[in-house]
Amino acid sequence: MNIPQIENLLRLAPRPAPPAGLKDQLIAQLRLPAARPASQTPVATLAPASWLRRWWPVLAPATVSLACAAALTVQQMEIRDLKQASQALSRDFAAKASALLTPTVQTNDAASEADAASRTQQEIARLQELASQLAAEVAQLEQMSAENTKLRTQLAAPPAGLFTPEETEALAKAKERGERIACVNNLKQLGLAARIWAENNGDVYPPDILAMTNEMGTPKILVCPGDHGREAAKDWASYTSANCSYDYLAPSASITETSRMMFHCPIHGNWGLCDGSVQGIAKDHPELLLRRDGKIYLVEPTQPAQGAPAPPSGNPPPGGSNP
Repeated sequence: MNIPQIENLLRLAPRPAPPAGLKDQLIAQLRLPAARPASQTPVATLAPASWLRRWWPVLAPATVSLACAAALTVQQMEIRDLKQASQALSRDFAAKASALLTPTVQTNDAASEADAASRTQQEIARLQELASQLAAEVAQLEQMSAENTKLRTQLAAPPAGLFTPEETEALAKAKERGERIACVNNLKQLGLAARIWAENNGDVYPPDILAMTNEMGTPKILVCPGDHGREAAKDWASYTSANCSYDYLAPSASITETSRMMFHCPIHGNWGLCDGSVQGIAKDHPELLLRRDGKIYLVEPTQPAQGAPAPPSGNPPPGGSNP
């Protein structure tokens, strides 16, 4: 801070106004001594005390302001001295560094100028050789890429007559059998997840498939391998009913209904029971399914049917729900 700024701060010191009636109160409280001869009467005895009492409310803030201004001035001066010392040290260090480096640079300039031309020529020759090698490698890579593309085309379209019709049919049946086995495994995992959920929730199966996502772990088991037109969800946040191939037929069912159908695959005709087992009942055995009160049960082959057989279609019966 400079001197004009300090003066401005001092001018802004508060100037309290005297309270009303202060003069009358002071006059009333004033007690004059007894009259004395003129030769013994002191001159202006009360003047210093009355002046100090009158002006101390102004002098106290002014004194504090002056002390603060003095402290700020001292701090600013110390900061300025430190900056000047730092700048002087920086200049000295730069001068010493330049003095140390200058002889070395001057000594090496002659040698560097002498060797510059030879090093430049050697570098140019090396770069030309490297460029030729890279060009040869690029040409070789382009040839290999063309050959790989040709091989991929040949693999994607196998020549006709590679397999006989019997071999093609056998391959198709083996593929279908593998998909059916994978479907059975998916239903077993779903039944186990529902069983675990029921044991933790009062022996009652979940109201829908999304309620037991923690027990399933991954949404991939909800898509049948034979359902080629459906894709599995990447995670549960993006899961919808379009990412499920199976029908959930036992929402909120009791764990004691062991013969009740809980999951159904409309593609392979596999049925998952509430006891966790999976039955591969084909579409040509509808007599093993019994519908009662909107629920589907598995009956023994020797047990007489007491209700209408349940159609093995992919649509869930009344009382069931899709995820």
